[in-house]
Amino acid sequence: MGVDVYLSWTGITEEEKQKQFTGYDCTCGKFGYLRSNYSGVSYDAIAEFFGKYFDIGMGKPMDFDFKYVEKNLKKMEKGIFKKRAKEFYKKGKVSEIQSYRDFLALAKQKRDEGKKVKVTIG
Repeated sequence: MGVDVYLSWTGITEEEKQKQFTGYDCTCGKFGYLRSNYSGVSYDAIAEFFGKYFDIGMGKPMDFDFKYVEKNLKKMEKGIFKKRAKEFYKKGKVSEIQSYRDFLALAKQKRDEGKKVKVTIG
C-alpha cells in the first residue's frame, strides 16, 4: 500500500498516460509519476513535496502550484534527500531526488507549452 502521484495536463495522450504505469517504480518522475509506501522516508518525502495537496483532497486532479512545489523541493534537497542520499544511493543509480526533479521539470515543460497542469494524489 502506498501513495501514487500522477501529473496530467491538457492534451495528454494515451501513450503518455500509459508511461505513468511503471509497476510502482519510485524513479519515474520523468513520466509524471511518483510513488511511496505509507511508511518510511519515501512517504515523508511525498508528504513534504506536496504538503498542502493532502489537505485539499486526495483522488481528484488539483492545479499544480509551481512555486510551492519548487520551494519544497529546494528544502528537501538540503534536508530529507541529503540525508537519504548518504545512506542509500549507490553511484550511478537514479536517485529518488532526481525523480522529483524530473517530475517538476516535466510539469514546467508542459506549462511552458501552454498546457494546464494538474496533480492527482491517490
